[in-house]
Amino acid sequence: MEMGNNTNLDTGNYGDTELDIEWVNNLAWYGKAVRSDGFICEVHPGELSSYGIWEKVPFNKVRLHIWQYPLPNLELVILFVFVLWQVFDILFKKLGLLIPKFASMMLAGLLLNVLLTVSGDKSIIQEILFPENRIDIPGCLGSFGFMMFWFLNGVKMDVKTIFKAEAHARLTGVAAAALPITVGLLLYKYKSLENRPLKAIEYNTLLLMESLTSFSEIARLLLDLGMNHSSVGQVALSTSVVSNTVGLMFWLVIVPLGFQSLVQGVGLLLQMFFFIVIVFAVVRPIMFKVIIRKREGRPIEDKYIYVILVMVFLSCMYWDGLEQFPALGAFILGLSIPNEHPIGSALVERLESFNFGIVLPLFMSASMLRSDIRVWKDILTFYSSNDKKFAVASLVFLIFLLKLSVSMIVPYLFKMPLKDSIILSLIMSHKGIIELSFYLFSYGLELLDRDTFSILVLSILLNSLFLPMAIRFLYDPSKRFMCYQKRSLASMKITGALKTLVCIHRPDHISSMINLLEACYQSDKSPLTCYVLHLVELQGQEVPTLIAHKVQKLGAGTGAKYSENVILSFENFHRYVRGSIFIDTFTCITNSHHMQDDICWLALDKAVTFIILPFHRTWSLDRTSIVSDSEMIRFLNSNVLKQAPCSVGILVERHLVNKNQESQQNLKVCVIFVGGEDDMEALAFAKRMARQESVTLTVLCLLAAKKSKKATGWDQMLDTVKLRVRELVRSNDPGNLKEESSTTYLEEEIVDGADTSMLLRSIAFDYDLFIISRTCGQNHAATLGNESWCEFEELGVIGDFLASPDFPSKTSVLVVQQQRTIANN
Repeated sequence: MEMGNNTNLDTGNYGDTELDIEWVNNLAWYGKAVRSDGFICEVHPGELSSYGIWEKVPFNKVRLHIWQYPLPNLELVILFVFVLWQVFDILFKKLGLLIPKFASMMLAGLLLNVLLTVSGDKSIIQEILFPENRIDIPGCLGSFGFMMFWFLNGVKMDVKTIFKAEAHARLTGVAAAALPITVGLLLYKYKSLENRPLKAIEYNTLLLMESLTSFSEIARLLLDLGMNHSSVGQVALSTSVVSNTVGLMFWLVIVPLGFQSLVQGVGLLLQMFFFIVIVFAVVRPIMFKVIIRKREGRPIEDKYIYVILVMVFLSCMYWDGLEQFPALGAFILGLSIPNEHPIGSALVERLESFNFGIVLPLFMSASMLRSDIRVWKDILTFYSSNDKKFAVASLVFLIFLLKLSVSMIVPYLFKMPLKDSIILSLIMSHKGIIELSFYLFSYGLELLDRDTFSILVLSILLNSLFLPMAIRFLYDPSKRFMCYQKRSLASMKITGALKTLVCIHRPDHISSMINLLEACYQSDKSPLTCYVLHLVELQGQEVPTLIAHKVQKLGAGTGAKYSENVILSFENFHRYVRGSIFIDTFTCITNSHHMQDDICWLALDKAVTFIILPFHRTWSLDRTSIVSDSEMIRFLNSNVLKQAPCSVGILVERHLVNKNQESQQNLKVCVIFVGGEDDMEALAFAKRMARQESVTLTVLCLLAAKKSKKATGWDQMLDTVKLRVRELVRSNDPGNLKEESSTTYLEEEIVDGADTSMLLRSIAFDYDLFIISRTCGQNHAATLGNESWCEFEELGVIGDFLASPDFPSKTSVLVVQQQRTIANN
C-alpha cells in the first residue's frame, strides 16, 4: 500500500463509524481511499474485474458496477469506439464517399463527445469514459498505439525516395514547406508585440505543424483513395517525403532556438544528434547483420521483435526526458529499421492491422473528447469576440492557401497538366493523425489552451472530410488506362510485330510462360517483343517500386534479389532462340490489391498488344493434384480483365506447352470457335502459332443443331464469312502454304451444353493446348444449361470446364479476351 499526507496510521482512532465504513469500502472496491483528515491509501494491484454473480449477492448495496472495473471498462471503451468508427466507415463506403479511415475514428470520438455533453456529468457514459479514482487505461493504451503508429511509419518510409525523386517533386516538396514557414515568420515579426494575440511558442507550433506535410498521412490518404499507383500519387509520395524531411529540419533548428540560453539550445541539439547517430551508426548495422545471418525465406524470430519493441519504448523515454515529442524518437528508430524482408515486413505484418484497427482509434477518440465542441459553434458561425480564436483560424486558413497555391504552381511550371497540378496541391494540403497527435502533445504540455486545441481539431476534421471528396471529384480512376488505339491480335497483321507482357508471380510460372512464347514465336520476319513483369508483394514499406533491369543491372538493387531466377531464365531463353526477339525484364514491388494498376500502366506505356497472366491454381509435377490456390492472383486476374488497355490471356498450364523441336512430335493446338470478338481474338493468336513448323492447328466451330447451313444472327454470319475468307486467303497466298497444310477446320452441331461437354471429353486426349475465348458460347446453345456450373467466371463457361479437375485429360488451356477499354477520339 502507498500512503500520503498522514503517514502515521493510528488504527485505534478512526473517528465516525460511517466514514470509516465508507473509507474501507472505497479502498476495497476502488483500490484508493481518502479520509476526511487527508489520509490516502492505495492498493496495488487493484481488482481488475468483478466476481460476477457471487459478488452481487452479498454486496448488493456497496458493490461496483461492471463498467467500473478496469478490465471491463477497457473492453467496453474499445468496443464502443470500434463499433462507432466501423459504422461510419461502412456508411461512407455505402454512400460512395472515399473518406479516410482516421476521419471515421475522429467522428466516433466526436459522437462520444456529443453524447457525453448531452447526458451530463453523472451519467453512465461519464462513468465509462472518465471513471473515478482510476488511471485512464484506454487513454494509456491509445497513447501506446499512437507511439507504435509513428514507429511503423518510420519503418515504412523509404528515405532513399528523396534521391530518386524528380526535380519538380523535390522543388515542390521544398517550396510547400519552406514558403508557408517563411511567410508566417515574416508576418509575426512585422506585427507589433502588443498586437500579437498568440504567444511565440503557440505561433511557432501552429506554423510548423500546419506547414508540414507528413509522408505517412499522404501515403494513407492515397491508399484509401486508391491513388497510390497513379502518376499523380507517385509524384505526391515523392514530394511528401521531401516536404517531411524539410519540415523535420526546420523543427530541429527552431526548437533549440526557443531556449533563452544559447548553451541550453545547443546542448539539446547535441543530445538529439547523439540519438540519431547511435540509431543509424549502431542499430541499423546490427539489423543488417541479423538479416544476413537469416537464411533466405525464413521468418524472423520473436526475440528480435521483442528487442525492437523494447528499443521503441527506450527511444520514447529518451525524447521524453529531453522534454520533446516522445513519438519522434520512435519515428527516427523506425527509419533505421530496414523496411524489407524479414525484419521490416514482419513488424508491419504483426503490428499494423491490430494497432490501426483497435488501439489507435482509442487515441483518436481521446483527442476528440478533449476538445470543446462549443468553440466550434463560434468558429463555424463566424461569431467570436475573442481575437485569439480568430487569429488561430486565420493562420490555419492562410497556411492552407499558401500550401495549396505553391503545390499547384510549381508542378504546373514543370509542364504537369493543370488538373493534375490541382489534385497534387489538394493532396499536399491534407492533414491527419500526425498533426492531431502533435497538437494533443502540445495541449498536454499546456503549450496550447483548450480553445486553440479545439479549433485545430476542427480544422483537421473538416480537412479530412472535404479534401478527399474534392480529390475524388477531380480524379477519375476509370480513365487511367483508357487507350485511344485498337490493340488486339485480330486487328494486326499475322506477320506483324507482337508486343506481349508476361506476368510472373512464382518460379513455377517461368517455364510455362517461356514455353508459350516459344510456341508463338514465328521467325525473324515477325519480331516478338516480350516485357516480363515479376510481381512481388509489397511488405514493410509504403512506396511501390518498379525496377527496369535493362537500366539497373543484376545485383545492383533491391529488385535483383527477388527476380534473379526470372532474369536468368529469360536471358537463357533469349540466347536459345537467337532471333529477332526482344526481352525486357521488370520487377514490381507493390501492394497485392493494386498490382493490376502496375500491369495495366506498363501495358499502356509500352503499347503492349497482349497480356499473358498465370492462372491462380498450380498443379503438382504429375499434374494430378492442386498444390496452391491463390485468391490474390485470382482477384488480380479479374481486375486486369476489367481494365486492361489491350487483349488479355490467362494460361492454365497442366501440360507442358512445348514445341519439342528435338523430337518428331508436333504441338497439337485446338481452337474452340463459336462466334464473337473474343473468339476472333483467340483464333488470331492460334493462327500465329500455326505458322510454326512443329505446330498443328485445329479450328473446332460449334454450331447450333439444324442451323449449320444458315447464320443465326449478324455476328455469327459475319464470323462465318471471315472464316471462309481466311480459308481463301490461305489457299491463294504462297507464303501461307505451311499454315494451310497444318490447319484443320471442323464443324460440329451442338444441341445444348451437355452435347458440348460430351464432345470435349471425346477429344480431351487429342490436343496439347486448347485456346478458347472467355465469352465462347455465351448466349449460345453450346453452353445451354452449363452456366450455373461455372466456378471461375474469369475463364468463361467452356474454359472453366476445360480447366476443371473433372476434365479427363490434363491439357493446358489459354483463355483469351479481346481489348475492352477503347476511348473515343
